[in-house]
Amino acid sequence: MKFIPTDFLYQPIVKKHIAIIAVGFLLGILLYGYIHSSGFQNISELLLSGLLGIIVSYITYYSNGLLNGWFPWKEQPGVRLLCGITLQGGLGILTVFGCLWIYTSLSGKPSLFLNDPQDVLIKIMLLLFSIALIYNIIYFATYAYYQYAKGQLMQIQLQRKQTQLQLGALKNQLSPHFLFNSINTLSSLFQKDVKKAEIFIRSLAKSYQYTLQTYEDPLVSLKEELDFVASYCYLIKTRFGDHLKMKIDLPEALLSSKVPPLTIQMLVENAVKHNIMDASRVLELGISSEAGKLLVVNNKTGKRPGIDSFKIGLNNITARYKLLTNQDVVIENTDEFKVLLPIIR
Repeated sequence: MKFIPTDFLYQPIVKKHIAIIAVGFLLGILLYGYIHSSGFQNISELLLSGLLGIIVSYITYYSNGLLNGWFPWKEQPGVRLLCGITLQGGLGILTVFGCLWIYTSLSGKPSLFLNDPQDVLIKIMLLLFSIALIYNIIYFATYAYYQYAKGQLMQIQLQRKQTQLQLGALKNQLSPHFLFNSINTLSSLFQKDVKKAEIFIRSLAKSYQYTLQTYEDPLVSLKEELDFVASYCYLIKTRFGDHLKMKIDLPEALLSSKVPPLTIQMLVENAVKHNIMDASRVLELGISSEAGKLLVVNNKTGKRPGIDSFKIGLNNITARYKLLTNQDVVIENTDEFKVLLPIIR
């Protein structure tokens, strides 16, 4: 003799149908008891009433799918509630009286409910509409709580994802390779120009201070980011001199807009990392606006040997903008390398 596995009963779909059957059967018995509050109750009719309750429960359950498609709770909660009460109450009445008519026709016996048709009709209508009202109110309350919990969970997930991306940008900025090059440059400056070395140290300190202060912030002002980029570019130009040029052409009003921290710096770093810079090949960087977006562009001077592109920085920027604005970052890799960033107000 085979038994049903115990874990089968704990499957969500099985638990759902067990609940529908149990509630429907109970409501059917309560309906029978409500109508026959006095007098003898027939056991077979009581069981048939329970079966009728299960049928009504399944009709109500499956009608939810249609109603949710026609009148979504999120967009039309009042209409959905009213239609749910009206439709499900009406379907319940039609189902009950349809089944009673079939029972009477097949058995040749008086219907189990129809000893006093007018009184029974009123009682059934009141009870089924009351059940439909209570059910839809509970359904709406459950839906509202579920949406609230889902929203809270999504917010936590987005915050966690944002933090992970920010940490990725931070690790990129604090990379040993960048620090090693900076220390070598600083060592060389102390031998040649102490004053310039002091300026280099202040720029390096400012760069790391900005990085550590903003890595937890989802957004900073464009002006703050550009000030940081200026300090970062000073470090790069100290190494490469006039082989790096930057031009910023932005309206004053755009400086108050927002960007994820380290975004422009990562694009500048990406350009420096992948392009050769010497007297005959000057890397030119431009920051401006185009078509309602922030444009960061650089020319191509030639690919640096031994440098592979894994697009980690670009993927980080794209993912952060997707989380914050649900807009795409546009990347154009032709004669020039262009990145168009959505403007965040």
